Amino acid sequence: MSNSWSKEDRVHFENSEVMKQLEKNLIENYKKLESIQKKFAEVPTQADVDRSAELAKNMERIQAASAADDSALGDSDSALDDSDSADTSTNLDDSDDGLADKEAVLNDLRKMIKIAIDEKEYELAYKIERTIDNLSEKEVVCE
Repeated sequence: MSNSWSKEDRVHFENSEVMKQLEKNLIENYKKLESIQKKFAEVPTQADVDRSAELAKNMERIQAASAADDSALGDSDSALDDSDSADTSTNLDDSDDGLADKEAVLNDLRKMIKIAIDEKEYELAYKIERTIDNLSEKEVVCE
């Protein structure tokens, strides 16, 4: 339509303050819209929140199991020191059950690592690996 205008009308249109203000408002609104879209993209979805909550629950369970294993190791050491030779054989059987539980926890942790890597949660996978390393370290007993 502006092609059918006369040269003078086109010059006035291009130099119009109203049109310059309109163009400025359009550009500002477009920039605001872009910033809103960026903020909206950064907001986690419900699936992300659910996954994070599930991973947090798993980490709490692992830490509780780790604390239980640590306290169980401390209790079995004192029991071995205070008991006679007949009682030590029964305590050794109890520690075998503790080792089986420890292996079950380690297997669960390894599965969690695979899940964390699949979901690209590398920091969580690293923390789980460190937990496995701490649990699987063999204690040196001085005689």
